[in-house]
Amino acid sequence: MVAVLLAGGPGSGKSTVAAALQEQGRYAVDLDYGYARHEDSSGSPVSFPPAPDLAWLTAHHWQWIDGRLTELLAHCRSRNAVLCGTAFNMFDYLDRFGLVILLRCDDRTMDARLRDPKRANIFGKVGDTAVWSRWWRTRVEEELGKRQARIVDAHQPLPQVVSTVLDLCAAAGHPISGDTTV
Repeated sequence: MVAVLLAGGPGSGKSTVAAALQEQGRYAVDLDYGYARHEDSSGSPVSFPPAPDLAWLTAHHWQWIDGRLTELLAHCRSRNAVLCGTAFNMFDYLDRFGLVILLRCDDRTMDARLRDPKRANIFGKVGDTAVWSRWWRTRVEEELGKRQARIVDAHQPLPQVVSTVLDLCAAAGHPISGDTTV
């Protein structure tokens, strides 16, 4: 059994797809909750400021927490799962996933989603996070494209995005089950 990584830039729909898969009773985890945190250059956790500028965003990164992610990946040995998220150190972990899927979206879609008042995540709404988000989305899409991630057009309606993700998992031999117990 394997873990499938569903990645993409801010506003690409990772958390939304995770929630939709969970609502279908499928095993999906949003890595933003309990598996990542902001850290300084020494790896120490830091609090996210109310309105970070580009200097702060460049010096502090959203990082996956190794022990927690390793434990989750070990749990995925018993069944296939979709782990949804992106972190600055994600490229160090890509070989731990059986399949990487990239949610790709354009600037207009990303900007609209980041500004959506119904969106609970403040990233993209405060300080220089919207500017940083454009840079990060480009980096994620370029890097994962080089590593032959499967690409999904995140501009499509949510049911189509979810269906495409599940189809890609199944085609790669990693169907996602309905057991959501973590």
